[in-house]
Order: sequence, then structure tokens, then C-alpha cells
Amino acid sequence: MMSVTQMDYDRITFSLPSSMNIALDKLKSEIKRSKSEIIKLAIENYLAQQKKIKLQRAVEMMTDEYENNKKLTELTSLDSEDFL
Repeated sequence: MMSVTQMDYDRITFSLPSSMNIALDKLKSEIKRSKSEIIKLAIENYLAQQKKIKLQRAVEMMTDEYENNKKLTELTSLDSEDFL
């Protein structure tokens, strides 16, 4: 397994409301993790959530297409027939 070095990271700067920064400081102390690690985990979770939303939208579009496109369902009636 490859070790992670500083070269694997980009440094970014952003602003937070003071109240959010205070809450982040408290959480950092409680769970004994750095702010960077907490923010990284939060972003990973957010990106995973967005990926699920995107996939769900694709499923909904394909379900609609399947239900409304007769060419896709022409042979569905054969599904219950015995071929033997």
C-alpha cells in the first residue's frame, strides 16, 4: 500500500462563519482529530451523498423510459411463459 505524503494533497483556503469554526474547534477536541481531517471526512461524505443523488436521478430517468417506451417492454409478456 502506498503511503500518503504531503505531495498527495493540495492546500486550500476557505472561510467559515465564526460559529461553525467554534463548533469545529470543540469537535476537534472531543474526537481528537485535526480540523483538516474532520473537514476532509465531511467533504468525502458530501461527495458520496451527491453521487448517490446523481445515481438515483439516473435510475428514475431510466425507470420512466422503461415504463413509457413500448419497444423496451415488447417481450415482457414472454417472461412468464415456459419455453420447455
